Amino acid sequence: MAEVKNKPNTEEAAVLTENEINEQMQVRIDKMHKIEEHGWKPFGYRFLYTHRAADIAAQFDELSEKETEVKMAGRIMAIRGHGKTCFMDMQDKTGRIQVYVRKDVIGEENYALIKLMDIGDTVGITGTAFRTHMGELSIKANSVEMLSKSLRPLPEKWHGLKDVETRYRQRYVDLIVNPEVRDTFVKRSQIIRSVREVLDSHDFLEVETPILNTIAGGAAARPFISYHNALDMQVYMRIAPELYLKRLIVGGMDRVYEMGRVFRNEGIDNRHNPEFTSVEIYQAFADYRDMMDLTEEVVVKTAEKVLGTTTINYEGTTIELASPWKRMSMIEAVKEYSGKDFTNVTDLEEARAIAKELNVAVEPSFGIGKIINACFEEYVEDKLIQPTFITGHPKEISPLAKSNPENPEITDRFEAYIYGREICNGFTELNDPIDQKERFLKQVEERANGDEEANMMDEDFVNALEYGLPPTGGLGIGIDRLVMFLTNSSTIRDVLFFPTMKPLGKAVSEKPDFMQAPAVAAPVEEAKEETIDFSKVVIEPAYEEYVDFDTFCKSDIRVVKVKECTAVPKSKKLLKFVLDDGICTDRVILSGIHAFYEPEELVGKTLVAIVNLPPRKMMGIDSCGMLLSAIHEEEGAEKLNLIMVDNRIPAGARLH
Repeated sequence: MAEVKNKPNTEEAAVLTENEINEQMQVRIDKMHKIEEHGWKPFGYRFLYTHRAADIAAQFDELSEKETEVKMAGRIMAIRGHGKTCFMDMQDKTGRIQVYVRKDVIGEENYALIKLMDIGDTVGITGTAFRTHMGELSIKANSVEMLSKSLRPLPEKWHGLKDVETRYRQRYVDLIVNPEVRDTFVKRSQIIRSVREVLDSHDFLEVETPILNTIAGGAAARPFISYHNALDMQVYMRIAPELYLKRLIVGGMDRVYEMGRVFRNEGIDNRHNPEFTSVEIYQAFADYRDMMDLTEEVVVKTAEKVLGTTTINYEGTTIELASPWKRMSMIEAVKEYSGKDFTNVTDLEEARAIAKELNVAVEPSFGIGKIINACFEEYVEDKLIQPTFITGHPKEISPLAKSNPENPEITDRFEAYIYGREICNGFTELNDPIDQKERFLKQVEERANGDEEANMMDEDFVNALEYGLPPTGGLGIGIDRLVMFLTNSSTIRDVLFFPTMKPLGKAVSEKPDFMQAPAVAAPVEEAKEETIDFSKVVIEPAYEEYVDFDTFCKSDIRVVKVKECTAVPKSKKLLKFVLDDGICTDRVILSGIHAFYEPEELVGKTLVAIVNLPPRKMMGIDSCGMLLSAIHEEEGAEKLNLIMVDNRIPAGARLH
């Protein structure tokens, strides 16, 4: 019989409803029981395969000429014909191959098993390689063994954003039906292996340091907090392995690195996931210039090994990774892209005036260093498309970096950017214990003033430095971002097998208080509405000036639905909202309310916004409108409540 490759009807290829899935599952369960009635196992045991699909293709001439028996295991991705012959497309991790089954070859009783098979079943095939008269490489089956019955039907294809979410939640299905996804993760493994090989070739030692820390240090980030029952103490998931690795340098292990997971309790977006993979590298008797050279070598050699080229295409842009990479200081970069020169600026008011000229928002607590950094983020970051090293970071934003010997207000630090995104961060490490302690104390003060990302005091690390840390170069590379570039993946979720996602239908839970948690759970009480003492509430006085009625009526105030909400990177205040306003595809509005709300709790809410304001650039992002909030003062503290309305009101409904 010639193979008949019927294409699925396009209507049948649509996503199945839940009822249809339940009906198909019942059909498959009935088949499973029939398999058992025949004495077969629907969920089989060990199968010793001899070849993969790619092996059979590569060795076909020899296998077919000698009629060598091949044994292959894989998943059925298509099945055609059920008379006396049938064809199946089988898939394993190396590819697909066609299987030809004849009733008169495997026997009538065994052929009955074929009729009980479905797309998605995992089977073992024994047979010989041959080509059909149409020239397709195939296996002529002598026997077929059921290895695992698939009770759920595979999706024919994915549709829209909802199904993109399903891909991430059910990565196991994504890997089955989308071979390109599997290729991305194979490349990820190769990239990680290549990074290790480069470091190992330079005599670096891979080490492991604690993930549970008693102090959250080594980076400016909010940690995840847990509790150790036996030791009766609060612990933190590590936000960086840095301080432990530098302790090892003190101990005489001159070249060390650690590849592993890091955890930061921050927002989720296309480039950020709460847990991610990084490699941190430390080399004694080196400085930041050596680390820049090492960064180039790691990236270039990895691209050459995994892709066979240093020229990549990322989101339609050609990027050349080959050495040498451009190098410029932060002040030089700000001057090049904004026209403003901070080189000789030593007066804080002068720095604020420059920022105001550039329309860059700065906080009252910002010193000159943070103002320069804010201008860099606003004017420079997204312009650094080709690989570029930025050096000369202000001391104010680099608490663990060593001061430059010629200008103590800047540090010997660098960041590498590709496509406007930071991929690594490196330093000449601070090894003066007195200076380090002073910087820790300043960070402690900032933490006491409400900066949750400021470093904690680490007395033991200072103690280690007092034994003498040799001059050291340090480097941290974001592995996930490197993989994104080398696989042309637009979001970090595409390079993580299981990205962090909120469970469907799960309500926001209360934050636990580990220090006060009772040994035995107390009975659950109904949540009581917060009582407000209105005698302590202060509201702003009403405006004395009237607004022209016709002018007010021009304000387009609409109901909006929150589709996504994330924290804006490097901002402690801003949340980025992606909104359905009923009148355009997606509306992005930034709002400085992070002190009052966590982004996750706002997803799905129905809010009110002015939507006809001109776009305003904030942290390099156009904010198109303004969300409405109610603000008052209570016992000297500002209180803010977003205006939320009934979810039954549709997006785009206009307020009158």
